[in-house]
Amino acid sequence: MRFFRSAREPFAARREGDLVIIENRYVKCVHDPAAGGGISEAIIKNGSGKSLFAAPQSFIVGITENGIYHLYKACEADCRVSENNGNPVLDFSGIFKDAAGVVLEGLRLELHVEYTPWGEAMFHAQFDAARRIGDLGMVQVGSLYVSEEMNCLALQESLFESISPYSGNAVKHYMDIAPSPHAAYESCHLPRALLMFRKGVEGFQVVLGDDLAQWDSIGGTLPGLQMGYVAWRNAKKYYEVRFSALDCRRDGQYLEGKTPFDFSIAFPFVREKMAPLVPCSGNIFYSERGFENRWALQSDIDALKEAGVTLMRLHNDGDCFDNGIFWRDVDYPPYPPDEMAKMDQLLEMANAAGIDVAPYFSLHEYHPDAPGFKENAEEWGRIAIEGDRIIPSYSSHGYYGFQMCLKSGWFKKRIDTIDEVLQKHPFKALYYDWCSAKECLSPKHGRRHWDYRELIAVLEWSYDRVAAYDGAIYLHLTREPNIIAGNIASLVLTEETGGSMISPFMFSPHAHFMNVASRQVCCMISTSAPEPEHRRYALCALLHHATVSQGAKAYTDFYKQYRGELEEVVKYARHTAPGEGLATVGNDKCGIAAYWNDNGEVMLFLANLSEEEETTSWQIGLPVGKKCGEEKIPPLSLKVIKFTL
Repeated sequence: MRFFRSAREPFAARREGDLVIIENRYVKCVHDPAAGGGISEAIIKNGSGKSLFAAPQSFIVGITENGIYHLYKACEADCRVSENNGNPVLDFSGIFKDAAGVVLEGLRLELHVEYTPWGEAMFHAQFDAARRIGDLGMVQVGSLYVSEEMNCLALQESLFESISPYSGNAVKHYMDIAPSPHAAYESCHLPRALLMFRKGVEGFQVVLGDDLAQWDSIGGTLPGLQMGYVAWRNAKKYYEVRFSALDCRRDGQYLEGKTPFDFSIAFPFVREKMAPLVPCSGNIFYSERGFENRWALQSDIDALKEAGVTLMRLHNDGDCFDNGIFWRDVDYPPYPPDEMAKMDQLLEMANAAGIDVAPYFSLHEYHPDAPGFKENAEEWGRIAIEGDRIIPSYSSHGYYGFQMCLKSGWFKKRIDTIDEVLQKHPFKALYYDWCSAKECLSPKHGRRHWDYRELIAVLEWSYDRVAAYDGAIYLHLTREPNIIAGNIASLVLTEETGGSMISPFMFSPHAHFMNVASRQVCCMISTSAPEPEHRRYALCALLHHATVSQGAKAYTDFYKQYRGELEEVVKYARHTAPGEGLATVGNDKCGIAAYWNDNGEVMLFLANLSEEEETTSWQIGLPVGKKCGEEKIPPLSLKVIKFTL
């Protein structure tokens, strides 16, 4: 195997008394019929080994009485276990009772849960009212009570709250959380996805179903307000995470008939050992040599191979030479015959060197010069603001394309055009940009929605498509964290972070995240920047167990120099990055990261970002023990220390 590759891990179901256990190689979940069938425990086996949840998941209805909520919680569910295409399926049917045991007559919760082999628990929760349930103020759908060990929160908010509706539902920032009297998050619009994790260890992600209009479906004459909410409950010692389709004390709101809600909870496939560090050329082109000489030569391939590169990206979606010769999304063939011949020659050289090449594809962009655009773009296009038209994506040389929605004929068009390229050329990997679900208001695709399920379907198809040659799935997830995509991926590009302040703390927690897939950061430093800047950038990425997506000489030299150290990290099970507090240095010109095994084996990476020799003290306080010391580190270098605690 030339690089990391994931695999499907099917779940199996069994009963233990009244409980239902769902388990695979990486995750164990427990469902409790007494609590309505929701998840009562979730354990990431290679994480902390403790449950992510401190109390069972809740489905709650609040009836407004004298201005306050009288709460009824789903409970006492019947349970049936079955299968769907090998996936465990749980069906629960429960009633609602208040704290005194009084039943809310005429209302049941019908809960259907299916576990997929990529780590997803897919929920269909239906509130079934045999009569009109009036005076309604609150409907909580699958609220969670999360372990105090979670320390980071990321939200993909609705377009109503997005900083850029045209960009989509991107994460604004990663929030450090800790017990506090103040809510970490509170909104009258539900987030499209909510991610909570313990940095470098474990976590989960809740994702709303594609039919977003479901969450606006509570009956009444007034617009009901939702409630997305994350807050610490000191008396209970957990974080309360609320998903309320309704939280509003107004008259005239009710449940009647069947009211369904779809969502999923994704769990990470945290590995037993660290995923490999993967040096990867950010692009096969050497544009600084001019158009005629931009294709990699044999000498370039040799240099990449010496650096340990096993994957390259053919990324040519913009007309950077202003000559009209570039790869337009959905257009084939992308180049004139002589350029196509150069591409095929490059693929032959790379394959002979054991280097796979991933062509660039955008999952949401359609270039206006490509076949079928005029006929289909308005039908398939994404709408982000009511009354608006489809959205252009501009480059400095024209268009990248127009944004499309995967919940349309675009889904088949995109898969077919990717498959066409793979059939005609020996590419052995796939690279996806715009690899995220996008909220869309186009009525041509149905009511308000986003295309998360279609996104996952594309990734599953892609995984199977390259499986015959053990190929790589390389995903750009900048500001769009996605646990299921990470479980599928070979390599994840986590962010585009500029070089205005190069330091060990420059990257987001997504660069370190959890040990699910190999990770990479996109080099945002000019290729003309001095070499020391590039070495600093590479060193800072390395402290986060990430490589830099760049094939310039500064990076091939760096990864060639430390190739042995990069290959050794897979011997360890755990890693901590700068900013997490487990490993620190006393010199701000230096940085530290630690790898360790549960038997006390430790490897430290000490980085000197200065152009002078530096001496620094260091300290570690790992779960396996504490130690401190002092080291001299050569300029712009990595020093490796190994010991057993």
